[in-house]
Amino acid sequence: MKLSKAKAQDVFKDNPQALSRINKIKDDFVFIDIMGKEAYKTARQNRLYFALLSCFWASGCSSFVDYDEMRLYYKRMAGLVKYDGKVLKEQSWAEATKEQAKYTIDNLLRDMDFSGVMGSSQCKKYEIILKGIGEWLEELN
Repeated sequence: MKLSKAKAQDVFKDNPQALSRINKIKDDFVFIDIMGKEAYKTARQNRLYFALLSCFWASGCSSFVDYDEMRLYYKRMAGLVKYDGKVLKEQSWAEATKEQAKYTIDNLLRDMDFSGVMGSSQCKKYEIILKGIGEWLEELN
């Protein structure tokens, strides 16, 4: 939904977090997406998963040959990759259940910690992601 920035500020005047995000937008219009709890969970889950993967890869601390190998490894861990004898079938990360996502993200975080991401050039980004994880976990419950 497209709203003028002024209208969006009026609509969200009682929500400081939303208002802060609207005020950071430089354009005269904002776009608002209305979704149910499951869609919101999936969008947050996707952002967290891919932020962690990109941080891990950019850190240079992973032992994977390339980004796709790493991504498939964690999707396999979540049960989202199957091999039927001929073809590798990959489901979207958005299809992961809460339990699959939590298990995989916990293991991804463990691997990132053990491999030394905190001491890498991605340390600041990793710290920012870790601060946001508490919010994400609360929303899943």
